[in-house]
Amino acid sequence: MKPLGLYIHIPFCKSFCPYCDFYKVKADSDLMQKYLEAVVKTTASFSHYGEGRIVDTIYFGGGTPSVMDGDAIAAMIAAIRDAFVVAEDAEITVECNPSSDLLDFLPKIAKAGVNRLSFGMQSSVTDERRSLGRAADAARVRACVELAKALGIDNISVDLMLGVPSQSLSSLSESLDFISSLDVKHVSAYMLKIEEGTVFDKRYSEGKLVLPTEDEVVAFYNLTIASLEGYGFSQYEISNFAKSGFESRHNLKYWNDEEYLGIGPAAHSFVDGKRFFFESDIEGFISGDSSLVPDGEGGSFEERVMLALRLNKGFCGEMPDKFFSDILNESQASLKGFVDVGEDECGRFVRLTKEGFLVSNTVIGKILEMI
Repeated sequence: MKPLGLYIHIPFCKSFCPYCDFYKVKADSDLMQKYLEAVVKTTASFSHYGEGRIVDTIYFGGGTPSVMDGDAIAAMIAAIRDAFVVAEDAEITVECNPSSDLLDFLPKIAKAGVNRLSFGMQSSVTDERRSLGRAADAARVRACVELAKALGIDNISVDLMLGVPSQSLSSLSESLDFISSLDVKHVSAYMLKIEEGTVFDKRYSEGKLVLPTEDEVVAFYNLTIASLEGYGFSQYEISNFAKSGFESRHNLKYWNDEEYLGIGPAAHSFVDGKRFFFESDIEGFISGDSSLVPDGEGGSFEERVMLALRLNKGFCGEMPDKFFSDILNESQASLKGFVDVGEDECGRFVRLTKEGFLVSNTVIGKILEMI
């Protein structure tokens, strides 16, 4: 059977982080109960997508999935098992905010089969966390990680944000050392991006938000790579690092252009060569009035190259002769030092270097122009 990933969007948050532009609404107990019922109902109605497929990854993202009761997450997992064939070794991930009441939440979801957690740490430095709207301190993050391990969940990821207000090489080193002391398996290290319509966007446009310079952010990124590699992590994607065998199987589906199904407002899907998504409307999703919006065809050569170039292994396989020749020439000209091009046991390949990762949008854009 063909593998299929499942993404469940949990749009609820107790408070909104000033940098986040994901679809979200204020946590409300009545609304969350109605949402649970809608997810269960929608999951059952999507069972036909499971024909000839086996679900091997399930990912609960947000929003903040941990603001819901653990029993609600367990009920959604049960609904997925009722509607789909789920692999025995399926990776089941839940994003968690360390500020949530995890003493009650984690035991319930662990019992339901969750075997991977992603903690939104962002920084272990108190001032940096406060500037990002994060309430939990480093001690709380550590306590959450230790609780998860005590429950038998040791496949744990933490988020780290680069280029945040007041960050320095010294403070970043502090966060990286803290991550090493946690003995987690995975790190997602993202550069802060000012998203339109966010609080940070407003503050930045008014000159009230001071951020590190571009050169400083480059230094942060290089320090992150060097430090995490020294701690035994391997960089497998522009922003993701893992101990051997602990790469995010679900997120790899996106970059490998594999099939996944999204449930919830703003959730995207790619199945049978078609892309589609739910409208960003929780009331419409709950009432059943929210329609699936077609988003075109998927899986083209250009798309596969674009997504694969985010991975350290890059794109490898069959390539049109002209494209391969053009990119080979450019690898010694305008893209010199930013890409590796050649042939090996998997076929023709193109991949970004560490220098290429730093300017990935520009480099990938130039590569796509050659297709």
